[in-house]
Amino acid sequence: MFMRKNQCGQAARWLAIGACALTLPVAAGRALASLAAPAAVATGYLSPTNPFKTSAMRRFLATRAGNITAALFDVPSRSTFLYRPGDREQTASIVKVDILATLLAQAQARHEALDADDYAIATGMIEASDNDDATDLWDAEGGAPAVASLDARLRMTQTTPNDAWGLTETTPRDQLRLLSHVLLPHRLLRPRYSATALYLMEHVISFDYWGVTAGPSRGTTVAVKNGWLPVPGGWQINSIGMVRGHDRFYLIAVMTNGNPDEAYGIDTIEGISRIVWASLRDRRLPLPNRGSTGPSGGSGTSGATEASPRRGTRAYD
Repeated sequence: MFMRKNQCGQAARWLAIGACALTLPVAAGRALASLAAPAAVATGYLSPTNPFKTSAMRRFLATRAGNITAALFDVPSRSTFLYRPGDREQTASIVKVDILATLLAQAQARHEALDADDYAIATGMIEASDNDDATDLWDAEGGAPAVASLDARLRMTQTTPNDAWGLTETTPRDQLRLLSHVLLPHRLLRPRYSATALYLMEHVISFDYWGVTAGPSRGTTVAVKNGWLPVPGGWQINSIGMVRGHDRFYLIAVMTNGNPDEAYGIDTIEGISRIVWASLRDRRLPLPNRGSTGPSGGSGTSGATEASPRRGTRAYD
């Protein structure tokens, strides 16, 4: 798409053949394989209780200052939960996932892989949250109109891209829609492009590894993008991502403003993330005892039923 001096050398380890041919690293190939068969995850799970209505969450939120809005999509049950869904917030750097999605969708439309330079710049934008890299990609792909066009395709009706990209306004609900199309299979992006986004979001630098990463046990796949911005009235602190492992698989977005400082907002999001993780445990259906029967007299699972979409919830398609 465009070149930045010396960045082919920075991305040399991603090269396949020639200066601009790009292949995914081995780990991204594993991510691609893990995304290919979500149906296996969707069986044998109970629909969760709304994590935003648990007593633990209510007690925690009662102690926090500032404005908080959040959303969660539980992938196995296809259940969506919203907390204060009417609030629109400024994205700060979480908009970089939208910028990345636009870049990948444009490459997909051209039937091309990202070239080495675009990949290197996207890596800096997502893994290190580099603002110059974000601006380079934003300008090259067409700025606010290009991102708005993609958002319209994804039915992100509560998102308004701003020419100053960090001031884009959105809601957690729309961020779930974006994440579902970027990270889940059979959506906007084909697997090779989804795997690129997932790999980058799994490898953010340690300084930026906070927010919805809090709570998950070792061995869990966590893909994250965070945003922070001092604004009039306090700090805007946001975190979005995907969590998969230990019998959990969900997309989550938490946005806060009016925080007295950056650390306070991070603490709020991490407290929410820990409670969400804990509330989604122990949801596998019990296995039947050998020779036991269900309540109808046939073999069964002690009255439990396979997870299905809950009434009133939406799946992000």
